[in-house]
Amino acid sequence: MTILKLISQENDISQETMAKKVGVVPSMINKYLKDFEENGNIIKSGENKRNMSYELTEAGKKRLQFLTLSFVDEVSELYTETKDSFKKVFQTLKKDNLKDILLYGAGVVGGIVLKVLKDENINIIGFLDDSSLKQGDRLQGIDIYPPEKAKELIYDALIIASFRKSEKILEKATEKNLEKLYIFKIDDEGNISLEGR
Repeated sequence: MTILKLISQENDISQETMAKKVGVVPSMINKYLKDFEENGNIIKSGENKRNMSYELTEAGKKRLQFLTLSFVDEVSELYTETKDSFKKVFQTLKKDNLKDILLYGAGVVGGIVLKVLKDENINIIGFLDDSSLKQGDRLQGIDIYPPEKAKELIYDALIIASFRKSEKILEKATEKNLEKLYIFKIDDEGNISLEGR
């Protein structure tokens, strides 16, 4: 899908540029381009690789539309499943009246947790992170602070936004005397719950 999209945006894009944007080696791009050409999705023109250009055919445009819709469908299904697995988390937040949340961990999991909680209108007041490279930056518009900053902030819960490193982060948070700590637990069916510590 991404290769067809790149071609639709820039006819004279190089295979090297495509490879960098897609995250594969140029030889794989060449293989995909051959397949697209054989299937009638693109037309190549040019004397050599240095001045090659590509054009989406009508079949290629329809293929791109189909792949885009399929991608959106899969992503929305994954998002729905993700929200479903967080139901117990939402129940705990509501039951315990936890409205202003601080997340510890501004990584991939932190970003996912942020999206899911924001969609439930839960106020995320900031991230804490041990990495000095992240501190002072923002993740999806939310400030990232050093852990010590938590003592200056008003929050209802400090959720460790990690699964693999949750015990290690919990230990650090405890050593720093941070309060209102919660960690995620995952049951055998993949449901996520929140456990106060």
